[in-house]
Amino acid sequence: MAVRPKRLGGRPAGERRREQEEERRRAYPWRAWYGTAIWRAIRRDQLSREPLCRRCGKRGRIEAATVVNHVEPHRGDWERFVGGPFESLCKACHDGEVQREERAAARRAMAEAGVGG
Repeated sequence: MAVRPKRLGGRPAGERRREQEEERRRAYPWRAWYGTAIWRAIRRDQLSREPLCRRCGKRGRIEAATVVNHVEPHRGDWERFVGGPFESLCKACHDGEVQREERAAARRAMAEAGVGG
């Protein structure tokens, strides 16, 4: 007996994920910059200079860094993208703490501009 794929919103889940990724690429074209040779060199150099997660270190934890984060979001500005400043983080800090901070800053900026509610 064949197993039906999981569905989201009436479509197979994989199809919806592909659509979401395409939407992100259109909305944030600079995401492609993370695949460039210059970014790979910046990442390699940053992780060799600062191999441990900066935020974990501030809490007394020792965790290997695997992500290079822009301390100040570049928002599509090439000079800021390649110029930094950068910090080395573990994936958990980047995907949790940093993303929450960036979403909160975006909400504050929208509220100050009188957008969204």
